[in-house]
Amino acid sequence: MRGAEPTALSSVKVNNEIAFCAVTNKEQKDQIERLFLKNGISYFVRWQERGFFHKMFHSENDRNIFVICIHDAYLDKARELVASMQDVKVLV
Repeated sequence: MRGAEPTALSSVKVNNEIAFCAVTNKEQKDQIERLFLKNGISYFVRWQERGFFHKMFHSENDRNIFVICIHDAYLDKARELVASMQDVKVLV
């Protein structure tokens, strides 16, 4: 927008999402999603497909890496919810 005047909102940080944790098991990803929904935690999931050789020698449940991103305001609550889960790699 050319010539737009700055406003109080133009300096507000908008991108508050952080990569919270990574899991490789789809069932565990689904469990975390249910926990977050039940507790009102805003999230989204990015996934990365593993390479050909990894797929050849591992089960179908271990073919992807799921990175669960959350709003940074929910970080402490999210840590509490996944604290007892094994194989959850908390990234922050």
